[in-house]
Amino acid sequence: MRLGYACVNLSLGGKMRSLRLTTLRERGLAYLQALVNANLALLVSILRWNLAQGISVFRISSDLVPLGSHPEVPLEQIRFDPVQVAEIARLRRAGNMRLSMHPGQYTLISADGPVWESSYRDLCYHAAVMERLGIEGDIILHGGGVYGDRAATARRILAHIEELPEGVRRRLRLENDERCWSVSQLLPICEASGLPLVVDNLHHALNGAAETPLEGLPWERILTTWGGRRPKLHYAEQDPRKRFGAHSEYVNADCFRAFLAAVPWSDYDVMLECKAKDLALLRLRQELGLITAGPACDEHCDQCDQQGGLN
Repeated sequence: MRLGYACVNLSLGGKMRSLRLTTLRERGLAYLQALVNANLALLVSILRWNLAQGISVFRISSDLVPLGSHPEVPLEQIRFDPVQVAEIARLRRAGNMRLSMHPGQYTLISADGPVWESSYRDLCYHAAVMERLGIEGDIILHGGGVYGDRAATARRILAHIEELPEGVRRRLRLENDERCWSVSQLLPICEASGLPLVVDNLHHALNGAAETPLEGLPWERILTTWGGRRPKLHYAEQDPRKRFGAHSEYVNADCFRAFLAAVPWSDYDVMLECKAKDLALLRLRQELGLITAGPACDEHCDQCDQQGGLN
């Protein structure tokens, strides 16, 4: 089992630079390009730090190209520095890294009309970023809404999956959520579409556990959706001081041990979704007594492609 964290490295400091549409219109593509250059440099720094810490699972921020899916941004004109791209590829291979992205709450595969059109663009943007970085990673997406008719919405989701370009579809994974689509409701869609299912424990606790406890989930069917690829799970805990579904700062090691005991798999990745990011991962790893072996290798090899970045 490998642990990962999402988007922001608190040990290093700094965040991906974002951009308002009004600022883009005022300052133009040259300013956007400067932000992309800075964001790529930060990503390289994070991956170097991850490699040094033996962390092989990381989620790349969707803000790598600010407003990257907006119709006014000609993504094909945005340059990814080849030196930075090559360094990201080297780090990925050296650390046997699994890199992913997670479109935001307004990217809805269940929607129709203009919302689906913008969602389609956003999914294509995420796949394009991965293509340009040479990453065959995970694009994680929730099922979205239900719109008063679950059966009709499920059919629409399947139809939209078929509409997606192959480069999006082969990276796409569906995740259960805390309100609309439980594991049991999403699993048939994954089986029908051939998309892997990512189980989120907190979402399941809030939407599904009353029906089926975590240990009672159809884990063999879920594993089959991954088609021989290394499966991935999400782990989070509820912040008792905040709204329904809000993530805690850190992870309780005893609760995490109970989670591991409920999952009958032997080899998989876990993305920690908590506010303390890398700090939470380091603390949990220490509390669990996990000792990392460090980077898998420092040169390109077939095993890295098969096990790490291509999963």
